[in-house]
Amino acid sequence: MRIVVAGGSGFLGRHVVEALQARGHDVLVIARGRQEAPPGTERLICDLARGPVPVERLRGAGAVINLAGIKREAGRQTFEAVHVAATSRLIAGGHEAGIRRFVHVSVVCSRPDARSAYHDTKWRAEQAVRGSGLEFTILKPGVIYGSGDDMVTHLVRMIRFAPVFPIVGAGASLLQPVDVRDVAEAVAAALDRPRSIGGTYDVVGPDSMTLGEVVRTVAQGAGLPLRILPTPVPLMRAAVRLMDGLTSAPLSTPAQLQMLIDGLTGDPRPARRDLGLAPRPFTAESVRALEGGIGPLFGFSLRMVGDRAHSEWLARWRYGFVPALTLAGLALTLQVVLGRAVPNVWYRMAAAGLVLSTAALAGVRIGWRELARIRARHLVLGVAAAGLLYVTGLVVAVLAAKVPSLAAQMARVYGWKSDVPASLAVPLVLMIVLAEEIVWRNAVTLPLAARLGPWRGVLAGAAAFAAAHVPMGVPLLVGAALGAGAFWGALVVRTRSAVPAFVSHALWDLAVLFWLPYVRP
Repeated sequence: MRIVVAGGSGFLGRHVVEALQARGHDVLVIARGRQEAPPGTERLICDLARGPVPVERLRGAGAVINLAGIKREAGRQTFEAVHVAATSRLIAGGHEAGIRRFVHVSVVCSRPDARSAYHDTKWRAEQAVRGSGLEFTILKPGVIYGSGDDMVTHLVRMIRFAPVFPIVGAGASLLQPVDVRDVAEAVAAALDRPRSIGGTYDVVGPDSMTLGEVVRTVAQGAGLPLRILPTPVPLMRAAVRLMDGLTSAPLSTPAQLQMLIDGLTGDPRPARRDLGLAPRPFTAESVRALEGGIGPLFGFSLRMVGDRAHSEWLARWRYGFVPALTLAGLALTLQVVLGRAVPNVWYRMAAAGLVLSTAALAGVRIGWRELARIRARHLVLGVAAAGLLYVTGLVVAVLAAKVPSLAAQMARVYGWKSDVPASLAVPLVLMIVLAEEIVWRNAVTLPLAARLGPWRGVLAGAAAFAAAHVPMGVPLLVGAALGAGAFWGALVVRTRSAVPAFVSHALWDLAVLFWLPYVRP
């Protein structure tokens, strides 16, 4: 038959239209905007929130399906207008056009609630349908996931953006995520099964999961480690209100946050009995089928490992964990011994670098050839990273120069330049830089990051690198080694290459010591 679908161009609507067409129905889509209607449908542009539907366009249809709904008010598109007024107009249009069958899609958490306009208007729209005198079926989905959804898309983006996820409260609220294809199947099945007339059905997934379990399932599907941070509800409310006020497409709205706080659960048994619905479980495999092509927030990420392939690449080096610890211990011991035996800092660092880099290449099994492969983008990134590090160091140097004790430490470091012939200075710097990158950023940091996690591994490697500078007796240099070491370690893990960090380290050392020194003689 010919079926009218209000809201048929949205996320759920497109799947409902596809399910109806698979059963041989013709579809007229009512849409407020001018977005493209699903293929093979007739489109009627009509804003039900502001005026009645043209009845003549409805005549001859066998059923009306109402999917219209919003989760955020904007201008005249209020909860009252879209949920209650539009539903009433659609009911009136159905009556006038002689359409008896009406399927209304609401939400499982609808209820009379003076504090929440979203929940209250959803409930009053259901009541209008129940009192319409039409042959109605009301479907109440839980949180819906699927291709083009809000839930999985936003969760994947947030998880890709940062390794820490702020969750609502303790993440204990209950959800039953339901596949959008199952919701669409329930809508289409309601038309096929007269038994559903006059019924109200929860359309939810088969498993009740805590919000924390849902987030962990999404992280597992995306192939990314995650630490969940319990967040007080008042703080989360404030953040959501701020996003809602500042952005046109916030990650969450106050209405969505309230649904997460309350939970979204229902009883799937009536829908299974009367509609024949067998909803799919929400699993990591479900997420894996959907998350391809979803980028992190704002186009960049605070993560050092961005996807499953990257995570698997890093995991390959976890077997070097014990050799890495052994190498770090040898390095710290060697620095102490050489500090007493070799007064010249340059020769001491060169000797330590030669011994340790040889030990690293021979004793730590990581992909040395892969790490050393030179690509143009890595060279460009290394130059840019050197510039960023230089500017950061310049700010620190300007501030340090105002503190006598720190200024004295800077002067001491620059005084070392006179300890080596000018003709040997640059070759020695490059040799020392290469050795330090082989040892600390690759042989030590990569296995630590593989075993401890990217951030903790990078910070642990940077701390060991800083500790190796303690025998030099310059606290400011130890701090610089800690910060720069973490920066270079992150570059190696993030880019899967030793080249950007080496280029950045070499250019920064040469600039600071010779080309653009922070302290002028």
